[in-house]
Amino acid sequence: MRPPARPDMSLFTVCYRNAADCGDWLNDERLLALVRFDQTPPTATDRRICTVDLAELGSAATVEVWLGARAARAGCSEGIYHAGDGDVLFLHARLDEYAPDALQPLTAVLYRRLFAKARALGYPHLLRLWNYFPRINQECDGLERYQAFCAGRHQALAAELAEFETRLPAASAIGTRAGDLQLYGLAAREPGAQIENPRQVSAFHYPRQYSRRSPSFSRAILKSWGEGREHLYISGTASIVGHASVHHELAAQLEETLANLEALLGEANRRAARPLALALLKIYVRSELDPAPLRVRIARTFGDNIPLLFLRADICRRELLIEIEGLATEFAARHL
Repeated sequence: MRPPARPDMSLFTVCYRNAADCGDWLNDERLLALVRFDQTPPTATDRRICTVDLAELGSAATVEVWLGARAARAGCSEGIYHAGDGDVLFLHARLDEYAPDALQPLTAVLYRRLFAKARALGYPHLLRLWNYFPRINQECDGLERYQAFCAGRHQALAAELAEFETRLPAASAIGTRAGDLQLYGLAAREPGAQIENPRQVSAFHYPRQYSRRSPSFSRAILKSWGEGREHLYISGTASIVGHASVHHELAAQLEETLANLEALLGEANRRAARPLALALLKIYVRSELDPAPLRVRIARTFGDNIPLLFLRADICRRELLIEIEGLATEFAARHL
């Protein structure tokens, strides 16, 4: 069976596709990774499959497909799966939490392993990271687990990156219902440019009330792939103005989140070689709900042709009900 065609073969891409077509994608030599969102325990033996313990909202069954521009070279060592196409490297890994208070050291260990593997393979610059772990808002020995994660991440970044405040990857940190500490991400041979949101304080400079070590991520990374081709990797974005969470209702939080996304995209477009447009969005919602009204509201701001994936998840702050991340590119209409 022939794998599904992709219109633009000149640059790696990510797209959302029907889970029923997984077999077709696994036969594609360009496949870097296939991310499933499923609350059943991972059973796949194919290391290209990365299963995240989150339930999709609505009736769809969607997978996230990462494709290289050419045949991928894949491997797995020291518990880290990796696949590269010569320009970009996809990595994913997980670690079991061996004790209730082990999240901070495990995060530091896993981050440092990812850095070491990416460097060894010739892709020393981490662009974008996805972090998933259970009970993100639960306290352990007086410290919220998200704060413990932030401390471990800060420890690793400080050890691995010189002047790391200006070299922070884009990121999301999301709470799953169960499972292990799990990361997946992208690395490149050359760095991207850090983009901050003019409506928000840099997460690196948040007051200590949010974490004893700063939540060390950039709001987005603008990456040039040459010949005017650029990607904007947008971090998890929520209803935060300055450093404070605002609004208590989901609808109001969505409005503020969309305003933040517009501001971030505008800031990136001031630095981009060509205008960028959203290519896809991933929406994390704390409650079980029908995503149709959210889909309609997002379409009013960004258009109705952007692929959207809605997942039920816990957000890094207890009061936040929704978080949105995504990808913007000059080739948005053609990629997907």
